[in-house]
Amino acid sequence: MTLTRRGLLAGIGGAALLVGCATIKLAPAGAYRVGNAFSITLTRPWSDLTAAAMQPPGVRVLTVDGRGLNQIFAAAIAPGGSLVRPADKDTPKPTYRTDMSETEMVEFVIDSLAAMEYLEPASAGLRPQTLAGASGVRFDIATRTEPGLNMAGTALVARAGDNMHLLMFLAPSEHYFGAFGQEVEAIFASATAA
Repeated sequence: MTLTRRGLLAGIGGAALLVGCATIKLAPAGAYRVGNAFSITLTRPWSDLTAAAMQPPGVRVLTVDGRGLNQIFAAAIAPGGSLVRPADKDTPKPTYRTDMSETEMVEFVIDSLAAMEYLEPASAGLRPQTLAGASGVRFDIATRTEPGLNMAGTALVARAGDNMHLLMFLAPSEHYFGAFGQEVEAIFASATAA
């Protein structure tokens, strides 16, 4: 058997693809733990993209149809932690501080979306709501992608001890956001302390 450079490169590429796919796990319907912080109840199976998306510590990402179509962020962010992993070490990233007010925590989420390269993210409709028993603030999100797809979202942040707990759903405003509305509300309402 003769091994050619093209065959070797194809083999390496195929192996890399398999390794990349292996990092996506199934999050079955039922209780889903966000570290030791809190848990939510999923009403159907979701794909857990946390490892594949190389999220910062404490941040989980779930999707049903693919990250661009629907995604839930469930996070317990420690002081100095972030919701996003920067593209490189020189790129600044929003970091959580324990002295943030609720409004500043909302701004932290919006700044994190901008760091994820969403365009002109904005919050609206701030209202009180608890997250796993901790007082927090719920808000709506509007943004768009670089190609121009309008995105809608809803998020809930709360301080639990020194950490910030977050639930956020983001999806295209046409179809996907509305189609997941009741399910996302049930997931948010199911959050319980660990």
